[in-house]
Amino acid sequence: MRSVDLNPNWSVVFGDERYECDMPHDATANAARDFACAFGEYNGYVPAARAVFTKALPQVKRGFVKLVVSGACGNGIVFVNDERVGTLYGRAPQSFSIGGKLVGLHNELRIEMYAAPGMSDKYTGLGIAGGVKLVITEQNIDIEDDSLFVKTTVAGDKTYADAEMSVYNCTDETVKLMLECTALNARGKRAGKKQRKIVLRAGQCKPLSVRVRINNPYEWSPSDPYKYTMAVRLVLPDGTACEQSTVFGIVSRALYPTRGLYINGNNTLLFGAYVSHADAALGGVSLYANEKRRLSALKALGYNAVHFVECPTDAALDACDDVGMFAFIDLNAWLWVGKAPLHDLPCYSVDAVKTLRNHPSVTLYGVADDVPECYDRHGGHGLIRSIAAEIRVMDDTRPITVSTRELVPTVKELEGAGVRKLYYESDTAAINAAREKSLFDTLTEGAFAAVDVCGFNYLYPLYETEKLKRDRLVIGARTSSERAFDSLDATEKNGHVIGDFNDCGIDYPGGGKLNEIITSTGDLDATCCEKPQAVYKRILLGERNIAYIAAVDPDSGEHVNMWNWPRYLGQKIKVDVYTSGDVVALYLDGRLIGRKLAGKVNKHIAAFEVDYYPGTLEAVAYYKGTECARTKLKSAGSPKAIKLSTFEKNLSVSRGDVGFVYIDVCDRDGELVPYAMRELTATVTGGTLVGFINADPMLRKNAFDRCPAYVGRALAVVKPDPAEVKTVVKITGDGLLSSKISFKIKN
Repeated sequence: MRSVDLNPNWSVVFGDERYECDMPHDATANAARDFACAFGEYNGYVPAARAVFTKALPQVKRGFVKLVVSGACGNGIVFVNDERVGTLYGRAPQSFSIGGKLVGLHNELRIEMYAAPGMSDKYTGLGIAGGVKLVITEQNIDIEDDSLFVKTTVAGDKTYADAEMSVYNCTDETVKLMLECTALNARGKRAGKKQRKIVLRAGQCKPLSVRVRINNPYEWSPSDPYKYTMAVRLVLPDGTACEQSTVFGIVSRALYPTRGLYINGNNTLLFGAYVSHADAALGGVSLYANEKRRLSALKALGYNAVHFVECPTDAALDACDDVGMFAFIDLNAWLWVGKAPLHDLPCYSVDAVKTLRNHPSVTLYGVADDVPECYDRHGGHGLIRSIAAEIRVMDDTRPITVSTRELVPTVKELEGAGVRKLYYESDTAAINAAREKSLFDTLTEGAFAAVDVCGFNYLYPLYETEKLKRDRLVIGARTSSERAFDSLDATEKNGHVIGDFNDCGIDYPGGGKLNEIITSTGDLDATCCEKPQAVYKRILLGERNIAYIAAVDPDSGEHVNMWNWPRYLGQKIKVDVYTSGDVVALYLDGRLIGRKLAGKVNKHIAAFEVDYYPGTLEAVAYYKGTECARTKLKSAGSPKAIKLSTFEKNLSVSRGDVGFVYIDVCDRDGELVPYAMRELTATVTGGTLVGFINADPMLRKNAFDRCPAYVGRALAVVKPDPAEVKTVVKITGDGLLSSKISFKIKN
């Protein structure tokens, strides 16, 4: 069995444009927005669009040929030589048998993708986020594709890796084979090996398991994300061999009704946030460099987990493994659309699990995210049971959940509960009537009985009462940043709650408010820079000896890290100090403004009102009478210069890396000017500019290589030229000293 990469050199037709590209690619990433299109706020105001991707297929002389497409952005149809071979839906890898469609030496693959704002409540993009490949099986005896699965077991002082797979024999004879499994550590050295003789009858496909003892084992954990590789070699009667391999990690997971989730023998709470597959700079394209950048930024806040809806790409999963982030993955965004299920959900979920199960970071499977079928609408309980059963067949090592919120009850649901009044003036009144009859518990009982953990969305007030009602585990699958203190506090107090996930970790395209092309509710902005709420979250998640000054913008009411309000000279400005201390003293230019209590009793916030005068605010935090943190917020001067920094200066062409340039507009002292909105221009040599954005939810640009600063910042993304040894990025701005930064290109 061999794999052929089909990612290079595709022809694209998008509207009136015709161009060449490599996969992964999103045709709408830099498309013009239409602010008049219906449902446009959900999808970043990208109008209904269609893109056609074509590529000549390599010659295949013999064997079974399978086309695998990973990470479809939007819906699509796949054609080979103008003959339809299948439909694309969802982001999980989908495979199509195309051997019978190949004729002669010249064959063409065509993928027609289409998307519209109404198709999703988030930006979907238009193209392929992961990649495209051919899997060619030329042997009559081989290991079945995607069947290799490694389970780890710890027994006393010994650690074992059980390599499970299916081996088939398509010949007319019984054959004797040798199956060899070798575990390799992170340095590529052998950590264990086991051989097994097997006999396959003619036409038989046989499931097999080989137990390999791991020498000097290292567990995978967020603090030490150690990975192994299992290499499987099947020696055929003629002496040739078939080979497959997969990564795995040594991780044990267990659930206890009153104690919660245990990972590697330690009680573990999952603290994380939802992350969209789409990125504000790259659209639907998923690249390892960007996924690692985003996850590293979330981990720096104190999160140990991330929540994806629908199957992530291999790039995102590899980044989770390498950064050390537990992954909670809802396999489906919806279960039912209109009068029918969205698609063949049990089979689709199985395909996703095959992709996910060998990644040590994957900790929790979700049947679906925030679905009304938990109320048994559309016969949802039966569908949830069937999907959960299929998941357990493919992988019984991880717990399963399904999530919903408290929904407005239907007339039929109220009648079933014995409620006589069937009309209410507001949704709130109807929900209150349902609460009197414990309708949420009654209607969701069948759904939650089918899974291991109950997913509660925005229902942290129920954690305490849930413990008194029954012995079942709960996860806060969605919580709001506005209630971060309360939801995290309720999670820590109740042992049957295994985690809390904020409903937005990073601002993403689509899903915003009116005229917003990017959401504005994330802990990190669209460039992955911290917002004030992110620093507050760091404190709630346990970071000590920290203080942060956030002024309340008198115009918008938002918290900002800025002390420049000339229009409000002498007027009161609200100032909040986030701190891990219990008392805060606030000074303006050395003059004491006051002392306020913070600590847990005030949700780690000390609130002040300060007469605005330009200068330096300084907050000193104390814990039990001893200074524990000190911070300053200065009035910025006029914009004078540009400061550049980057996440990673070495770019690998073979891995498809891109470079990220963080741009700060600074004053003469090198301090960020948070009110700066100067127009910036990017010039790239030795590479190509692929993205230039700021964090403005209502970003408007006049040219691709130009972008205004927003809160004094912007982000440029560049793709290196493989023929060069370095990529240089120069950023200029009106009235500003320009700046350059370079990346080293590794082939």
